[in-house]
Amino acid sequence: MRGPASLPTSARAGRRVLWRRARLGALAAALACAAPARADDAQPSAERLKAAAEEFDRGRRAYLAKDFEQAAGHFENAFRDAPSKETLRLAIRARRDAKQPERAATLAAVAEEKYAGDAPTVELAKETLAEASPLLAEYVVECASPCTIAVGVRVVSQSDALRHRVYLAPGAHELGVSFQQGGSVSKRVDGAKGSSTSLAFEPPPAEAAPAPPPGAAVPPAPPESPPDKPLGPVVFFVAAGVTVAVGAATIVSGIATVNDPGRDAVRRECVGQGEACPLYQQGQDAETRTNVLLGVTIGAAVVTGVVGLFFTQWSSSPPARRAGVRLSPLGLTGRF
Repeated sequence: MRGPASLPTSARAGRRVLWRRARLGALAAALACAAPARADDAQPSAERLKAAAEEFDRGRRAYLAKDFEQAAGHFENAFRDAPSKETLRLAIRARRDAKQPERAATLAAVAEEKYAGDAPTVELAKETLAEASPLLAEYVVECASPCTIAVGVRVVSQSDALRHRVYLAPGAHELGVSFQQGGSVSKRVDGAKGSSTSLAFEPPPAEAAPAPPPGAAVPPAPPESPPDKPLGPVVFFVAAGVTVAVGAATIVSGIATVNDPGRDAVRRECVGQGEACPLYQQGQDAETRTNVLLGVTIGAAVVTGVVGLFFTQWSSSPPARRAGVRLSPLGLTGRF
């Protein structure tokens, strides 16, 4: 009986077709059973779960249509929205089928570290790295704060992290690092096939205001803005004093009106004389004087209140200066 090597060419081709169909059928079953909405990390929001499910469905359709590159992109998007080992395994397989070993190896490095306790994921990651890493250059990037890695204009990391393993084709590349806290740096790398390079990055220092050149005239400090209100506290206190004085005169006049000449004296002395009685006229004049003083007192009190509330500048300098602090474009600066 002839072995597989002695089969006719047409028979061997038929077996390869059957093998590919069986492999595709098994993968289709895995696609149908995988659950992209199940996150292995903290539970994502409902919006991100929905987005992950939509991306996963697009990836499944693209993979079954043998558009492996598109499928891989959708699976990676689903993994970013709702990380799961099943989705990451499908993304690795799609990159391998798309003949993109750099991306497949980078995803395998993520899987190897993130899901070290899951046997199927670790097995696929090790298989992928064993196949691709000898042909690629590995870069281990460590950042002082969470960062994202890009090569040229293409982001190659899955998320912000302190450590990344990235695989690239041998040769020169522009490696860009963007920090979550802000700022970015870049470095030109040139790794050989099968090499591994460790890189460390720190956020760029904050830009300081440029110092004036020697001998340059220092611009004068801007003049202090005039007070917001036109009157000083002295005016208010004078008005308050006038109000108190007029109020005291009103009280004295009121007491005098009641007691001098007094209601009993008017009744006794003016019997039969009517309003022409001199003592009655004296009482009327005193009452009129008291009413006038009362009106002046009320008016003075109103004016004093308006002056104090709306026209008196109670502070001679801005609050920041009185507190020993001044505001500058760069923040707070002490003044002692």
